[in-house]
Amino acid sequence: MNKFYPWLIVLIRVLIGVIFIYASYDKVLDPGKFARDIANYHIIPFGLENLIAIILPWLELFIGIGLIAGLMVDGASMISGGLMTIFILFILQATLRGFNIECGCGLKEGEMVGWNKILENLVFLGASYLVWQRQQKLFEFFPKTPLSH
Repeated sequence: MNKFYPWLIVLIRVLIGVIFIYASYDKVLDPGKFARDIANYHIIPFGLENLIAIILPWLELFIGIGLIAGLMVDGASMISGGLMTIFILFILQATLRGFNIECGCGLKEGEMVGWNKILENLVFLGASYLVWQRQQKLFEFFPKTPLSH
């Protein structure tokens, strides 16, 4: 297993990258719809959802490109884990409050918030953590060096 573990981490890294790029696609093309999806959670101050709807999809796109291309993987995996944590908290609060709203994640059209979505995001969070904690850095550019610790 030790021999294949670094390759498994590369595969996980690429899969997370593809998911982030795919999730960003519709949000980049239609930030207005994404802003409405964010507003449906009733947790972001009025007006701020527009700024988030413009910035977040591009951040997701850059995270995905970084993970796939091996650019600054430590930072990309850390930010992806942070975003997954925020997404889990948003979906959890909406589920507990009984909201019947679309998650706005961009993965499946019309997917509603709920425990299945929380579980899915927990898996993605775990995958991001595995990438962040990897020992061997295969196919990476600008990795963290011993001098940057």
